[in-house]
Amino acid sequence: MEVAEQQLLDLRPKFKETRKKLLSARHLPGEVYSSPEIYDMEKQQIFMKYWLSVGRVEEIPNVGDYYTFQVMKESIVVSRPAPDQVVAYMNQCLHRGVEVAVGRGNAKEFSCPYHAWLYDVSGKLTVAPGMKASEVDLKNCSLRQLHVKIWRGWIFVNFSDEPMSFDDYIKPFEEPLWWFQTDRCQLAQKVEIDVKCNWKFLVENLIDIYHVGVIHKGTFGGFVKGEQVRFNLLENGGWHTQYEARPHSKSGEQVFPTLPWAQDKPSGIACKAGIYPNLNLSMRADSVRMWHIWPISPTETRVICYLLFPEGAFSIPNYDEEMEKYVGFVRQIIAEDAVMVEGMQNTAGSKFFKPGPMSPLEEALYHMENHYIDVMTSEAA
Repeated sequence: MEVAEQQLLDLRPKFKETRKKLLSARHLPGEVYSSPEIYDMEKQQIFMKYWLSVGRVEEIPNVGDYYTFQVMKESIVVSRPAPDQVVAYMNQCLHRGVEVAVGRGNAKEFSCPYHAWLYDVSGKLTVAPGMKASEVDLKNCSLRQLHVKIWRGWIFVNFSDEPMSFDDYIKPFEEPLWWFQTDRCQLAQKVEIDVKCNWKFLVENLIDIYHVGVIHKGTFGGFVKGEQVRFNLLENGGWHTQYEARPHSKSGEQVFPTLPWAQDKPSGIACKAGIYPNLNLSMRADSVRMWHIWPISPTETRVICYLLFPEGAFSIPNYDEEMEKYVGFVRQIIAEDAVMVEGMQNTAGSKFFKPGPMSPLEEALYHMENHYIDVMTSEAA
């Protein structure tokens, strides 16, 4: 951590360039995308402190349902021990730290594969074989619980002992995001792709209207007029916007039925929002996509995109065929972006690289990059 802190101190002159007003500012220096030490610090300063969306309630509908997940190599279990209860806890046996759960499924208990310590699905220790003579009190012990909140069908967790208020964290998004009613949607599929770049490049790419008409010209870029997009900037690095585009398909024609709450809106409606640090919301008239960006290493990131539709979408003629096309379209968009962000990652480590100036179209990036400086240099209010 001391190395990272020194690196950040050394970068302050470059951060001042990002701090300038938008039309004079430059992007973040390459070091924040390539330094392993800064990456480790991001884990502590960002991902271990912020609320993180780790899945949907509908993925664990029944008592005993669970799944495992990793956040920057921290393994957790998300489970439903009771009909009205969702919990999350560290996937680390209280004895030697071995993972007690694997994958996903339905269970009444988890048995540590090393010494057979037994836990119920809520994470409570029920049996510790061979420990009767121990003088350590093992009664009422549980795997370390995480803070959990449910918001519009999403499961948010926080690793901090004393997290920021979730209500305060999410409040700026409640009123303006009238379209984000994903508790009224159903999950169709998840698209997961690993990209060889730093996580921030992908978070930034998802809010970069500037590039849409260039590399996405053959998919959806021709339907988006970037110069007409205006961003509403929120606290904690958040933002949202609404603009005119086309339905999300190769032809630009709407295939799935309109979202119930968008019936009075034009078919070309498009809405986007970002919840810091790694959640991106994207809506068209017929669907909502939730992009989750998960760091794997300083130079590798996993994209998990949840594809959500109204109930009526699942009974349209040729549903399987149309969904296959939709998934293929999303994968093509990610592939187009991957080429660019992986190229930027290669450049980020070069001693000759100098960050370029901001475009007026990069207002949301400017907002997010400056929030990153706040968080990483402890300048946040």
